Amino acid sequence: MIKDYKVEITENRFISGITWLLKFKNKEIAEKAKPAHFVMVRPTSEHQYDPMMRRAFAIADVVDDEIWIYYDVYGRGTKTLTEKKVGDEIEVLAPLGKNLFPENFDYYLLVGGGIGFAGLSYLMKKLREKNKPFKAIYGVRRKEQLSMLDWIKENDFENNVIIYTEDGSYGKKGLVTRDLKELALENENTAIFTCGPHGMMKAVDKIAKEIKVPCYASLESKMACGFGICIGCVIKDVEKDSYVRVCYEGPVFDTYKIEL
Repeated sequence: MIKDYKVEITENRFISGITWLLKFKNKEIAEKAKPAHFVMVRPTSEHQYDPMMRRAFAIADVVDDEIWIYYDVYGRGTKTLTEKKVGDEIEVLAPLGKNLFPENFDYYLLVGGGIGFAGLSYLMKKLREKNKPFKAIYGVRRKEQLSMLDWIKENDFENNVIIYTEDGSYGKKGLVTRDLKELALENENTAIFTCGPHGMMKAVDKIAKEIKVPCYASLESKMACGFGICIGCVIKDVEKDSYVRVCYEGPVFDTYKIEL
């Protein structure tokens, strides 16, 4: 059940590039959270209304009762969030998302671009807990954008993650799609799960369809409410010739059934 919580910030710090890490504790959210769930965070205090709307962030990790959120600073809302200190309270609507990652495959290939990797990181932990084999691809333009590099090392995922930088400053040089076809065909009953920039997910989807491999995208979208009321985050369902809401019918969609 979705609830509006007042939570206390336990950490809020700059990581690299334009990315910050926000942590807060809440036992109920931690117990309910699943991979692909997201939260809507109010960046302002109780009697402040500018900027007014909440911001949507993926649950990147859960450690005991602590929720981890990675966020990029783009506008006034996220800039306001960087001013929050340890001990401050914020309002969080959680957990959000109805359609999550399916778990009926033998092998999982995760493809994350930029901050979109935070939409897949909690899934990595859960797949390992369930002894499900997977490989993750993490792509950015340059090294300083690898905001989750420490998280990968701290959780001993180095052997599971292949890193690509467009300028070759870290890992392999190129796009996340460089070796995607070969990696997706290495194991039977493989599915591709992706999260990141729209153009990247379209490119991943195109390759998946070329080689006839299932593909699921955890979509990023600007949202006002986060639970299906405002109809502000719709995408086209080509199978039903109608529109569905990213926040409510999603955020994960079979890319064969939607128009990316």
